[in-house]
Amino acid sequence: MRSSVPTFLTRAAAILVAAMLLFAALGGRAHAQKIDQKIDQGDNYGLKRFPGDDYDSAPARLTPPAFYGSQQRPVMPAAPAARLSAAPANPVAYYQPRTGYEYVLGPADKLKLTVFGESDLSGDFTIDGAGFIRLPLIGEVRAAGFTSRQLEGAVAGALSQGYLKAPRVAVEVSNYRPFYIIGAVNRPGQYPYVDHMNALNAIALAGGFNTQAVESVVFIRREGSNKEEEVPVDRTTPIYPGDVVKVHTTIFSDLTSWLSPFSGAAASAATAAIVY
Repeated sequence: MRSSVPTFLTRAAAILVAAMLLFAALGGRAHAQKIDQKIDQGDNYGLKRFPGDDYDSAPARLTPPAFYGSQQRPVMPAAPAARLSAAPANPVAYYQPRTGYEYVLGPADKLKLTVFGESDLSGDFTIDGAGFIRLPLIGEVRAAGFTSRQLEGAVAGALSQGYLKAPRVAVEVSNYRPFYIIGAVNRPGQYPYVDHMNALNAIALAGGFNTQAVESVVFIRREGSNKEEEVPVDRTTPIYPGDVVKVHTTIFSDLTSWLSPFSGAAASAATAAIVY
C-alpha cells in the first residue's frame, strides 16, 4: 500500500506534465497556422496594412478619353491657380520625422565635403571612432556631435586662418551609420540607414516578424541612451542612425521555451507510468 502511493503520485505528475506539453505544442501549431493563413490572405508578410493600401488588386483598365483619335483637343481648366493655392505649403511635411530635427553626425558617417574653387581640398571623408575627420592643410577636425551646417562653419573658420580668404564650404552626408535590430525577426543584425526610416521599414528590412514576435510594438534604445522606449510599429515611429530596435516575443512562446527542457524528462516519466 505504501509503495502504491508514490507510484500514483509519480504517474499523476507525469500525466500532468505531458498534458501541459501537449497543450503547448498544439497551441504553437495553431498559432503558426494562423500566421500562415494571414500571409496566404495577403497580410503583407506579417506586417500591418494601412487604410488605402491596395497592393493586391489589379489595376483597372483605362478608358481612352472622348477626344482621343479625333481633331478635338481637350479644354484646359480656366483657373488652375485656385487648385494650386490649396496645395500645402510644405508638400514633404508628412515625411519629416520630427519637428525641428536636424541630423547629428557621428562615427562611421561618410561625408562629401566641398570647398568651392578648391578641388584639392574637397573629397569624401569618414568620421573615425574618435569623432574626427582628417582634412588637407588643417588636419584633424572634430565632426561627431555637429550638424552638417555646424561642421561647414567649423571647416570654413579653420581654412580662413591663414589659408583661404572667405572660403565657402558645403558638407553632405553620403552614407549614414547603420541602425541595429534584434529579437524576434527573421534576419536580425545591422542595416544601413536611409532617409525617413520608420519602424515599419526597419522590420521589413529585417525580413519581417517571426512566428514568436509581438507585432504591435517594439522597443527602441536611442544612440547615447541606456533607456528603452516602447513605440508602436507604424509609419509614425522614426528610426535614426545608431538606434537599437528590439522585438519582444509573446508570453505564449516564452512559456513554450521554458517548458521545452522538461520535455525529455516528461516523456520518460510518462513512459515509466504506462509501463509500470
